[in-house]
Amino acid sequence: MFRRIVLPLSLPAVAVTALFSFLAAWNEFLLALVFNTSNEQYTLPVGLASMIPANGQRWGDFAAASMLVSIPVVVLFVLFQKPLVQGLSFGGVKG
Repeated sequence: MFRRIVLPLSLPAVAVTALFSFLAAWNEFLLALVFNTSNEQYTLPVGLASMIPANGQRWGDFAAASMLVSIPVVVLFVLFQKPLVQGLSFGGVKG
């Protein structure tokens, strides 16, 4: 019963929860900036922000790095697109 009924019905909700949890951890900026003491332990958003110098910006390098940082998020959204739409619209559709 669990494999045939409960699991298929809860799969979109699990996919949405997993995707939102990943995004919350991926975009964590403040805690990674405050608590990490070495540059080797920085998360990618903090490392991206550390690329901005005080004098003069290298916009080409920053744009290329930001595209590389966003690739895993885009890949996850493409992979979870169908369960994401089902999970988000499940509560809004009656019937």
